[in-house]
Amino acid sequence: MIENFNRRNHESRHYRPDMSEDPFKPIDVRFEVFIGLIFVLNTLSFGIGFAGPWGDEGFTRGILGLVGASLLYRAWFCRNFGFHGIIPSLHLWSKPNQSVPRLSLAGIGTLISAWLIGNTTLGTFFAEPTALILTLCGLLMLLLATYAWLVFEGGLGDEEE
Repeated sequence: MIENFNRRNHESRHYRPDMSEDPFKPIDVRFEVFIGLIFVLNTLSFGIGFAGPWGDEGFTRGILGLVGASLLYRAWFCRNFGFHGIIPSLHLWSKPNQSVPRLSLAGIGTLISAWLIGNTTLGTFFAEPTALILTLCGLLMLLLATYAWLVFEGGLGDEEE
């Protein structure tokens, strides 16, 4: 009796993928992009939301905006690397000599956007912590670009490769 239970329980837990599917077929990320854009655009001051258990409509819109930004990031990652993931490890980069300057410019652009949102009247259209979150993202982009540069061009790379 215990053997039958263990066998049934073991068999029901395992996913058996269909081996006839093409593993290199592009992944459709349109749904993630669509929902992500809706959630991010909803964080603007004219967005709609509900108070939620915390009693603050702006907090709900902010949480949904973070979820939307996460969905957009996952779609970007999937589009660039061909699978869903979170961390773009350096061995996945196909053209690091082009990617490092682009990532640096994106980080600087994000920091400029954060400064504009935090220090001008443009901030009235966004939630209060938007500049803080953008600053964090921009600094993380610059940190990754610096690390990638050190690995590919600087002293952290392997001499054998």
